[in-house]
Amino acid sequence: MEIPASTYSWQKSGVSTVGVKAVLVSFDFRTEQCEHIGRFARILMDNMDWLKQNGHPKWNHVDLEYPLKGWEQYDCVRKQTQKQKRTEPAPINPLWDAMKQMLQ
Repeated sequence: MEIPASTYSWQKSGVSTVGVKAVLVSFDFRTEQCEHIGRFARILMDNMDWLKQNGHPKWNHVDLEYPLKGWEQYDCVRKQTQKQKRTEPAPINPLWDAMKQMLQ
């Protein structure tokens, strides 16, 4: 992989680098946090199109269905992220709204 020249104002030439996958992992909570984690995953999933259009270009590489060898998806997440038809339009800034909602 390479960080293209001029990605940063001080960077004149391309820089070779390695690519590293990122994974969001949570502790195995079995209390009320279970629902919070599931809702967070649902909000993220519901707003993925918005993030890809309006967020950092790396959102275009996110695959929420990518199987991770040796790991299984948390049942709290699975329960919340089952494919369902959305009944309300996505908020204008879903990431901000989601964080605000979860922290209330």
